[in-house]
Amino acid sequence: MIKEIAQFIDTLDTDFKTLGLKPKEGLHILLRIQKEDERVFSDENSLIGWAFTRKKDQEPEKVKLLQYFATLTTLTWCVNTNKCFDLPVKAIHSCSPYSIALKRENLINGEKYLLNKKDNKSQVYERISAYFNKGFDLLDDENQRQRLEIFKQALNGEQNFHQWLDRIPEYAELKDSDYVIFYLDEPIESYEKANSKYLADKLFNTNEYDEIIDEVKYGTSDFFNGFPTKKPFLLHQTATFDIAGRITSGEARALFEFKALLGKGILPRPLPLFIYDDELKGKSIALFKKNADDGEKISYKQIIETLYSDHKREFENYYLLFYQQGEIKDFDFVSKFDYELKGRDNENWVIEDLFNAQYRRSLENVFDLEYHVLIPVLNNALITKTKSGDFQRKYFGEIDSKYCKSANTYLMVMTHRKAFYDFIYKSKRQAISAEVFDSLMQTVVLDDIRLDEVKGNQHSQNLNIRQKLNIWFSLSEKFNQKHIDPNITMASKLQAHRAFMQQLTQSQAGITTDDEYAFTIGQVVYYLFSKSRTADRSYQRLEAFLQQVKSQEMNKAVARLFDLYKHEVFSKNFRTPFAEIMDYETKANLRDFIPTILAGFFSDNQLFGNKKDDEQQSETTEE
Repeated sequence: MIKEIAQFIDTLDTDFKTLGLKPKEGLHILLRIQKEDERVFSDENSLIGWAFTRKKDQEPEKVKLLQYFATLTTLTWCVNTNKCFDLPVKAIHSCSPYSIALKRENLINGEKYLLNKKDNKSQVYERISAYFNKGFDLLDDENQRQRLEIFKQALNGEQNFHQWLDRIPEYAELKDSDYVIFYLDEPIESYEKANSKYLADKLFNTNEYDEIIDEVKYGTSDFFNGFPTKKPFLLHQTATFDIAGRITSGEARALFEFKALLGKGILPRPLPLFIYDDELKGKSIALFKKNADDGEKISYKQIIETLYSDHKREFENYYLLFYQQGEIKDFDFVSKFDYELKGRDNENWVIEDLFNAQYRRSLENVFDLEYHVLIPVLNNALITKTKSGDFQRKYFGEIDSKYCKSANTYLMVMTHRKAFYDFIYKSKRQAISAEVFDSLMQTVVLDDIRLDEVKGNQHSQNLNIRQKLNIWFSLSEKFNQKHIDPNITMASKLQAHRAFMQQLTQSQAGITTDDEYAFTIGQVVYYLFSKSRTADRSYQRLEAFLQQVKSQEMNKAVARLFDLYKHEVFSKNFRTPFAEIMDYETKANLRDFIPTILAGFFSDNQLFGNKKDDEQQSETTEE
């Protein structure tokens, strides 16, 4: 991963690396060393400019000044607070003789200032001199050091520090979390030179294992890597080596720049690293830059949609990185990206409207799978449509269960989200097998059945269940890598069962297979439910039948249901199917036939006769 990221950074120009650069929140102040004859000094004229980030309607010169300060900040900031000059307190976050940065909370009447005063601890003003002395070690020019002594004295101590702040009205508007940053008006080359010297010593995790080979410095990587020398329980107890390997100073610098680039939020997530194909690499970087210039972040989906048609064959052998909330969540090699969803006949995947849900969708590519499958199946918990019309994907990171439809929805999202990410974004088609897909679909459908309520003569989960059944019966075989006969699918079996029911209701056929038995159970139970006059007519009642394992117990449960409504009028179409299931026995586990039972229950019911009242009952219950 390290070498691939370093190669990616090496392809970026300076302009790209500065995209999305923003100043730290707070007050930025520019001082100048005065010179008269041979004398250098600071006086009231040394304050030559300042800018406040949270001030609205900034003048153009202030906006330009803030951009300049943002550049200076990147050249003066510490790698992390463990490598700052103000140890062990860590209140000063800059690491340069040309700047000093600290938060308002450390200054007079700030929260940290008052706490230090209460605990009789040192204040930041008392450490300014020591900070600059460490910064001076980054200088090679003695004359420059003498000039910077003037800058140091201009800020050293509480009185000197505040002589500048008291002249700036915006200082009173600062929050404790805002920064106060002073810069010295010096050529940017001076900043860069000091920064390079600082980074040369701080980019590695520790200096303990530094080594120079052929004039190249090697050390331990600090890129998302904690070196556990002070935590023995994290160390290898039986390894014969202390470190796994070293990287060069150039790679360390590239990783540092890459991490800073990720933190700006201008790169897509996930991020494709096309390091082997120069043309695709150049075009993708151009897309990153164009959108960042427009103040937008291009998505991985938009990159694919823009480039795939012209570079279908080139979308292979690249790396995909997912970075979120300061952590690398996933990094993997994509040998080939399959964007389109095609079946054996080279046609798009299609979700057919098999269960009267007015829901039919053609899935042309893997991102259609996100929108038309994952959103309804996982009840907006994994892919969430925001108020702005955009989509939020939650493949990594925390998901609050209280925002999920149910505990089962939360469990399914957490169990399967990484597999769907691999399937969609890395073309690992083996990540979702037919068994996994069927198990997921059965869980979410049964969950909706348990949650169903009848309100205003409407089933609350009717459309959700039918939509999910459409998805399930249309796509199950698409996830089966070993599916041999394209003519035998869940959808084709469904049509066969419906045709069988027409014959069965007319006494032209009898139940001979377990599948036929299970489908007929669904039809019979639905028909008997339609006879109910109770307040509770929800689909929850179906659970008692779906929990049955043996055919003998199932038949008893159906018989008890019939006994509740034996005083009702039954259609002629009901007689034969009911008699057939009462006479059928099998040793099979009926829970293996839950999909077929559900298919029978939610298919158009063929047991109703021609009586008008029967048809009205069917419509009322179904809707």
